[in-house]
Amino acid sequence: MKSVFLNIKAALMTVILCLPLFSQAGMTLKNQTGYPANYTVMKGRLVIARIPSIAPDSQVFIPTDDTFQVTAVTIIDGNTYTSAPLDVSGPTQFLAQVIQVPSQGAYEFNVIALPSSSPNVLQFQKTTMSSVTFIISRNGRPLQNIVVNNSFDIQELAIEDDFYIQAVIAGFTTDLYTTKNPNATVTATEDRSAFDGYFVLDIQ
Repeated sequence: MKSVFLNIKAALMTVILCLPLFSQAGMTLKNQTGYPANYTVMKGRLVIARIPSIAPDSQVFIPTDDTFQVTAVTIIDGNTYTSAPLDVSGPTQFLAQVIQVPSQGAYEFNVIALPSSSPNVLQFQKTTMSSVTFIISRNGRPLQNIVVNNSFDIQELAIEDDFYIQAVIAGFTTDLYTTKNPNATVTATEDRSAFDGYFVLDIQ
């Protein structure tokens, strides 16, 4: 019997020790107003979440890491070309280019990922004649577009450690709030201490 209890204790300890390995950094966005709340969350200038509607008395969890997908779109001779998506995490430079494929008598439009020349910055560049739109997505959902018009010009997007949160509630836009906590809980509430009341975000 003693050995059975020891085995159970060991199993429980294994589960407890393994739990942190499956944890995920992320914010909890709550809505304690009487209206749907639309949240936008940025890490630096990178949009990491656009939540179109959180119902009253509801909440949504969003990951706050900087893992995302990038695709590029351009128009060549009236035809639209879209690159294959790249899974990326952290500072990266994206180079859009048109490659000649003589064996197939065709061209290939693609994007390659290179190290960023600046820390905590995403860089976007092209060598094509036409403008290129880089689409930043998470889990297949487009979040942000970066347009590069001039070849070899580099557009930059900061991905610093500061998070910026804003909400639109009942047609009103809140102030822009900031936090360095990737696991913050953000709650939309209505402050009735002045005039007819206004919407605020409480960050814990």
